[in-house]
Amino acid sequence: EEAIKNIKAGQIEYKTDNANSELSGVVGFFSKLNLYKNDLEKGNIYSLTPKMMTRYAPGHMRRITGGRLNYSNLFDLSKVSPIDVIENGFSTAIGFDFKKNDFDKKSGIGSEKFSFSAGQVISENENKDIPAETSLDQRFSDVVGVSSINLNDNIGFKYNFAIDQGYKELNYSEIGADMNFGKTKFNISYLEEKNHIGNQEYIQSGIDLELNNSTALSFSAKRNILTNSAEYYNINYEYFNDCLRAGIAYRRSFYADRDVESTNSLMFKITFVPFGEISSPTFPSAK
Repeated sequence: EEAIKNIKAGQIEYKTDNANSELSGVVGFFSKLNLYKNDLEKGNIYSLTPKMMTRYAPGHMRRITGGRLNYSNLFDLSKVSPIDVIENGFSTAIGFDFKKNDFDKKSGIGSEKFSFSAGQVISENENKDIPAETSLDQRFSDVVGVSSINLNDNIGFKYNFAIDQGYKELNYSEIGADMNFGKTKFNISYLEEKNHIGNQEYIQSGIDLELNNSTALSFSAKRNILTNSAEYYNINYEYFNDCLRAGIAYRRSFYADRDVESTNSLMFKITFVPFGEISSPTFPSAK
């Protein structure tokens, strides 16, 4: 009650009221073991890679919102958003990669046919400062993973998932297909969020067009199935050669909330190979 009175009286200063700084640190140890089995008579190469990362971050952390755990950030030192926040405490991430590659004995060239990866984070204690949608607030996180299968050089399928710590229910599921027709590439995916991650279903699609040897155009869009409304669409145009990549990106975001207007944004980007990248600020405009 005393704190509420002080807030109403304006006697409490927040960290954003004045200049402030924070110092935080984290130490981690990552290890993996590469195991292979070659069946050259059938033209197959199998690999299994167990992985483990143990990390410890002392001190405190700011309470944050947003972010999601997936296999791509499972072994990162910081798995939450924004990236300048480091989740504190002691935890261990364990997982594995399994891959099957074919191998042509005549050409000596191989390609990936099937892959499956999965893992989980085990923490010493619960941490309620981490968003529940990440599942990192619990001692045992969701089991996250990704798999893919390539039928040939032109068609492939992928599947991303997150299963609850009891291994009974899917909290996140995404299945997609990629098609490559030379200068034209197309992808489409369906994703579903449940429980602590959300309660939504989406369709995402994209197409990449190589106009000539130095220019390309791409378009992507996302649609909410439950509300039957568009979430966003992006249009990118890019020019490239051996030492330069320059492009312009346009994005239009839509909102279901009638009090929040749709927004447009425009950004320019130039990359000098191999020196670095220059990006302009995003120029927004409301419609």
